[in-house]
Amino acid sequence: MDSKQLFLREIHSIIKEYAEVGEQLKQPDKELSWEEFNLTESEISALSAQKFTDESISAIQKIVRDNIMGAFHSAFCLLDGVSDPASENEEDVWIGLKLEEKLDDDEDEEFLHDELYSSYWDWHDLITNKNNS
Repeated sequence: MDSKQLFLREIHSIIKEYAEVGEQLKQPDKELSWEEFNLTESEISALSAQKFTDESISAIQKIVRDNIMGAFHSAFCLLDGVSDPASENEEDVWIGLKLEEKLDDDEDEEFLHDELYSSYWDWHDLITNKNNS
């Protein structure tokens, strides 16, 4: 099978899996997978007070799935170079990025999944500084 198609099909499986939030809504846990997004006691109380039905859970999961799909679509538009990232320098030209099939000798390359969480703080600081000015 074509590597790109395999990757895209796997993305759909990931989206479906991560959208299945029914149990988390019914029994919220304070600690989420990343500390920055842990729930407060008042957030947990608010969720616990809700009377979720199978239909409301289904609706919420569809909304979450649609939002995750939109996030991937926007990320892929950036990769493809058909949308532009916010830039500090308006004269910068964004042409996109290219993902390529890995070779066996690509041991020293940096991984995007490792950079995702650390780049959050760069983004957070940029947005915070922009909002405070």
